[in-house]
Amino acid sequence: MSDVPPPPQPQPESTTVVGYPGAAQPSTTGGNPGIASLRTQVQVVRYLVLAALALLLVIAVALGIALSTTKTQLDDLSSQVSALGQQAAAAQQEAAAQSPDQAAAQAAEPQGATQLGASPQLPSGSTTPSGADPTGAMLVGDPAAADVVEVYVDYQCPFCQKWESDIGSNLVQKALQPGSGLLVKQYNLAFLGETSADLNPAGASARAASAAACVLHSDGAEPFAAFSNLLFATADPSEPPGQFPAEQLADLATRAGASQAAIACINDETYVPFVAATTQTGFSRGVGGTPTVLLNGRTLDNPFTDAELLALAGAQ
Repeated sequence: MSDVPPPPQPQPESTTVVGYPGAAQPSTTGGNPGIASLRTQVQVVRYLVLAALALLLVIAVALGIALSTTKTQLDDLSSQVSALGQQAAAAQQEAAAQSPDQAAAQAAEPQGATQLGASPQLPSGSTTPSGADPTGAMLVGDPAAADVVEVYVDYQCPFCQKWESDIGSNLVQKALQPGSGLLVKQYNLAFLGETSADLNPAGASARAASAAACVLHSDGAEPFAAFSNLLFATADPSEPPGQFPAEQLADLATRAGASQAAIACINDETYVPFVAATTQTGFSRGVGGTPTVLLNGRTLDNPFTDAELLALAGAQ
């Protein structure tokens, strides 16, 4: 039996991809992973860009609203400032149109708004000068007087200067006359420009009030009255803290007829603690400012215009 060759087997057809030499050929098993990753990244970047644009838009809108609100507030504030300026200008014009007496009268009105009770005594142990009572009042006039004027002053107070020149000096001179029937009780407070309740260190008001107590203690009511008048006439209404140094006070006291004992007392600031105690008892009584004036126990609403007081002082 001759060998018969096997029949030829069918060959699988090959898939030929035509392309240019060196070109990447597509896979027959699926997409390229690199391309898919790149597409994903592009999508992410696109979303981020859109989100950033949206955020910028929100910020722009918010800034616009904030600027608009700020402009409105600034406009309102400008209107308020303008209104306040107009009110201040009107007040200045009204004040300028007033006479000095009217201005002083208005400034003094609140001082007597509250009726004061009896004056409390100074704390026990206080060193009180001769010629002053236990409440701290400097006494000028008739001890048996039917009319008693109490006045609270500060030597740096500009309205106290007006009080002294218009009424106070007249009252004191009348009280000094024998059998006058008038007693003036002057309380010298020290609070304008002072830095502490105990007046340590002593400011200008405290130095002046202590000096007045020295003159009263050493030389009596008449030199005290003359010295007090000089203090008011010399005081600078702007209340400088360096006002009334010891040498100036000594010179004024000498001009008022004070003794060397009074000058030594002034230099030592002997009665500063007394002035501090008098100031505090005045406040505890309800004194709210200077000058505060009482006539026979009645707190005056306006000491510059009170008819009874003006008649007593002979100022009408």
